[in-house]
Amino acid sequence: MNKNIKSPVIGMTALRSPDQTSYHHILTGPYVRCITAAGGYPIVLPAIVGRCQEALSLVDGLLLIGGGDIEGKHLGAENHPKAKFFNPLRDEFELAIIKLAAQWKMPMLGICRGLQIMNIALGGSLYQDINDEQGTAFDHMREKTPDLPVHAVSIAAESCLASILGTTSLSVNSVHHQAIKDVSSKLKAVAWAPDGVIEAAEACGDSGFMLGVQWHPERIAEKQPEQLRLFERFIGAAGNYAQRK
Repeated sequence: MNKNIKSPVIGMTALRSPDQTSYHHILTGPYVRCITAAGGYPIVLPAIVGRCQEALSLVDGLLLIGGGDIEGKHLGAENHPKAKFFNPLRDEFELAIIKLAAQWKMPMLGICRGLQIMNIALGGSLYQDINDEQGTAFDHMREKTPDLPVHAVSIAAESCLASILGTTSLSVNSVHHQAIKDVSSKLKAVAWAPDGVIEAAEACGDSGFMLGVQWHPERIAEKQPEQLRLFERFIGAAGNYAQRK
């Protein structure tokens, strides 16, 4: 065994335990499987506010996983009546660590909520409920079929996302009712659902590697192997970052 070969270390933000009296930090297995299958080594970053610099010093890339809704106060608004499953500590931690990771030009991959919180941290805004606020009649919240493709997305031809997936159209799963409203000036929208809801945003180039998708590639990678390429590209960027730091 060559001990000089080191997998890029990926820090993953975590969910709060369903037990509301618990302080457990948890995440689902598909994230771990995709990170390891793509060549990375995952570790969990608990939401310890004020320790972001220490956390990022341990890793080569930051994976922002899915989860509950984001509090309206981060948008300068009251919580929408349909918003639920808040985790204020997680919001605070992720907003802080994303800003620091962006300063360090550390590769980031955001999934579902991860895309949304990345956009907010970098100055963008959010629909708290797309049916009420964006006006779509399309059902993006397919909780009963989280691992099945349920709608198409159109991908900008010149985007990093299109080059990774090798296509400008894709069928994806969908488990969300919040979505990007105004895109951060540090990101570019690069994929859309049929109703115009933003499905991906990115910043790839001299500013580093930041990519977020509104669907859950970790849940559908076994049915669509091309989804694993998102993790492979992310791990590749993390490996490059590890060599630079």
